Amino acid sequence: MVELVCTSFGNHIVRMHRELRTQSAVFDFPKAKWFTPDPDGPDLSVMFHGLHAANPAGPAAGPHGQMAQNIVLSYLAGGRILELKTVQINDELDIPRPCIDATNVGYNVEWSQELRLHESLHEYVSGSMLVHILRHGEFFDDVDMQGSLGDVIYDMSVGYDLEGIQHPRVRRFISGMIDAKQIIDSMRLQIPSEYRHLRDLDYPTTISRSITLSTFHGCPADEIERICEHLIEDYAVNVIIKMNPPMLGKEKLEHLLHDVMGYKDITVHPPAYTSGLQFDESIDILKRLDALAKKRGLRCGAKFSNTLEVANHRDFFTADNEVMYLSGQPLYVLAMALAAKFRAEVDATVPISFSAGIDQKNFADTVSCGIAPVTVCTDLLRPGGYARMPKYLHQLAKDMQELGATNIDDFILKRCDQPAITNPAVTNPDVAGHRNTSAVAKKAASNPRYGKDRNKSAPKRIGSHLVVFDCITCDKCIPVCPNDANFTYPLAEQDFEYCDLIVSPDGTVSHGTETHEMKIERSMQIANFGDYCNECGNCDTFCPEYGGPFIKKPTFFSRLEEFQLRSDHDGFFASRTQTHDTIHARIGGTVFLLKLDRKTRESCFVDDATETHFDKKHAPIRSTFIGKGACEHTVNMNTYHTMRLLLEGILDTARLNPINANVPVD
Repeated sequence: MVELVCTSFGNHIVRMHRELRTQSAVFDFPKAKWFTPDPDGPDLSVMFHGLHAANPAGPAAGPHGQMAQNIVLSYLAGGRILELKTVQINDELDIPRPCIDATNVGYNVEWSQELRLHESLHEYVSGSMLVHILRHGEFFDDVDMQGSLGDVIYDMSVGYDLEGIQHPRVRRFISGMIDAKQIIDSMRLQIPSEYRHLRDLDYPTTISRSITLSTFHGCPADEIERICEHLIEDYAVNVIIKMNPPMLGKEKLEHLLHDVMGYKDITVHPPAYTSGLQFDESIDILKRLDALAKKRGLRCGAKFSNTLEVANHRDFFTADNEVMYLSGQPLYVLAMALAAKFRAEVDATVPISFSAGIDQKNFADTVSCGIAPVTVCTDLLRPGGYARMPKYLHQLAKDMQELGATNIDDFILKRCDQPAITNPAVTNPDVAGHRNTSAVAKKAASNPRYGKDRNKSAPKRIGSHLVVFDCITCDKCIPVCPNDANFTYPLAEQDFEYCDLIVSPDGTVSHGTETHEMKIERSMQIANFGDYCNECGNCDTFCPEYGGPFIKKPTFFSRLEEFQLRSDHDGFFASRTQTHDTIHARIGGTVFLLKLDRKTRESCFVDDATETHFDKKHAPIRSTFIGKGACEHTVNMNTYHTMRLLLEGILDTARLNPINANVPVD
């Protein structure tokens, strides 16, 4: 079973600072690719539930908002309204692997958090504190993240039914997000002494005062209403209700999906049309709930949209998954059509958020509808990863400048299809955004870029297969991982021959007769960090070679205990003390140990039968049998050399990675 492991707050700080200084990056995201707002450009800021955000972009409540490093990466990419991953009472799910298929459109079988509730709370608070450090901790000499250009908002997402949301553990989570002072004070103590000035920063103790409700696709209307009443009345939070595409109606949805966009191979899961919230119910519920919220100085709005339940018609997920969830390009057309239909029935001031197939080409259009936030998931799973988001914001700024718009309200007005001269009402940005929604929905439905013909190609493969060392080092597997689980490490190019060792029962060591070659042809190698890898499969989707980076590349764990717990998974644990470098390995289910004396460069290699000592040139000094009995044994020197090269590369602090970021520096 895959288990994500959280990194301590203190270790995050050390890695961020060292990585910035040594390779001008944070969590493998190069500084050159971060979103840097232009202080002289148009004002991209928006208001969300009465709070100021520097722009309307951010990650959707999915894989890019789950762990602390994801939150930091989303912020550096320009996200200023961050939807945190949905949590629920059932926090020990056995999620099928792989769980994400972003080959061309976008499907998943993943739902809610992959962490325990208390771990999610820890990660969200940790992530928000790390962002605050980046803004106010004097980590940069040349990037100003202070002031309004850096203002960020965090939005909770909870599910899936009233009973679960009322459970004491979920209550503790929500309360902890509203008042995180106790957790923050605890994390201050984790800050290493060399960064003691960070202990005195004024970390905001209210992480979030808003919740996007994510219910089961079949959750009945009355339960949704009772959940929202509970959240508004018991926690005094703003609430957004996530709407489902089938609310469009079967005829309209399937006309768009099958006839207009050409996805005739996709079958909507039939119960999706009849179970759960219906369109007319959503209008009535929202009017009642928004009135209730307004009495308390709050708001209740709608989000477009949830993913679409469809039949599993591909061979990516296991056959046990009868249903999968559609996202990406076709969902944009469906969700925008639903948003336009919905807006025709409600007041123009009702808060609307959007997350469905957002990318660089439609982000500005969606913002022009007066929608905030406009969040993204599927597009960030494609090559480039988080670095795709800055392009949305640069494109928005460009579109605003072309219209002469100095701020978002001005942009909304100037994008309106009915000028104020013919309709004075559209001088109100709410009304103009309301009108723009219908125009954008029509534009999307007629645009072939969302159709099947434009979205049926798959990433190309070359003929080679991944192995432990060397690959084409295209680095696609690093940015497409939301969790930063894949990373590079340096290793000198080399080519040498070796023979296995034969250990006789009396301990005599001789060389085997067969000569083998080991060749390292690339100066930069790829590895996987098991603590952060949920085996979603996305790096395999975009890797040009066969095998899957998370499967074939060496997986390292942060602690020996984690390495030992993952007995079902081949992997490694590397560590450094003042005197020795050590690597534990599990290869083909067999456990090995290699210990290197840092001064003499002599090493000790332990396999399942012997303990063999080598000099600094890897010549055997002696070998002894361990355990009971002794019979002729072959020491696999391929395993020995693999482990020593991995140890050398992983602990080389010339390039920071999650393993060596906190080891002692010579």
